Amino acid sequence: MRICRFVELGSTVQRLGLLEEGGVRDVTAATEILLPQRWPLPPGDQLIANLPAIRARIEEIAPAAPMLPRDLVSLLSPVANPGKFVCGAGNWKHHGAPLGMMGFMFKASSALSGEGEGVQIRWPDRVTLHEPELAVVIGRECTNVSEAEALDYVAGYTCALDMTLKQEREDFAFCKSFDTYGMLGPCMVTADEIADPAALGYKFWVNDELRGERSFGDLTGSFAQMIAFASSAMTLYPGDLVLSGAADVAPVVPGDVMTLEIPGIGRLVTAVSLSPYARVVG
Repeated sequence: MRICRFVELGSTVQRLGLLEEGGVRDVTAATEILLPQRWPLPPGDQLIANLPAIRARIEEIAPAAPMLPRDLVSLLSPVANPGKFVCGAGNWKHHGAPLGMMGFMFKASSALSGEGEGVQIRWPDRVTLHEPELAVVIGRECTNVSEAEALDYVAGYTCALDMTLKQEREDFAFCKSFDTYGMLGPCMVTADEIADPAALGYKFWVNDELRGERSFGDLTGSFAQMIAFASSAMTLYPGDLVLSGAADVAPVVPGDVMTLEIPGIGRLVTAVSLSPYARVVG
């Protein structure tokens, strides 16, 4: 199942969809089974936490649900409320770091963005880098899980652009957390459709230039190892994101169009623009 979130062009009402070859099928009615929430809210994205029931309802209503052409919708992040981005660092074999040295960086959840929103540059006087990756969406609360059971806690997978401000010492802690620097899309493919995430690969372009072509089988730490390692230090909640780490890192500027294609998941196409809040230096 390919689950997405979207708004119709000219609207601000967020809706739930199924991304299909002919467009987006509006299955927002499936969210009516979610119970109202009162403060204090439970941790985690509640749609992801209740995904089995949501999927069952989607399957019931999808045949009669309206289909919208793709060019009449703007896609948002397929996950609405991730608690955290856990970003792999130095996690490709050519980086030469042993698994025991595998590390993570973090991205604020406010960095979340979707294909239709694009990446907006706030500090144009500094370099922003692209990092094409695969994101794992955690489906159930877990802590200290084993590698053998780690993938059982996955709800699905999505394309990710882990945008990063080129690091200097004073901004190392927040270089990944600028608004729109956590790009996900075009949809979340549920875990039952991906037997082995290591069998996936990607191609990545900026404009018409191919900037990377990789297999996720070349990661130092597998996705199961990453989840197990992260959960040894922190509890992971539904909707939390574990990102593979990047192998192809280079600058982008306003006007660029980035395309990340992961067969089996989809093609994320998004533009880079200057933020209306861009700072002026000097």
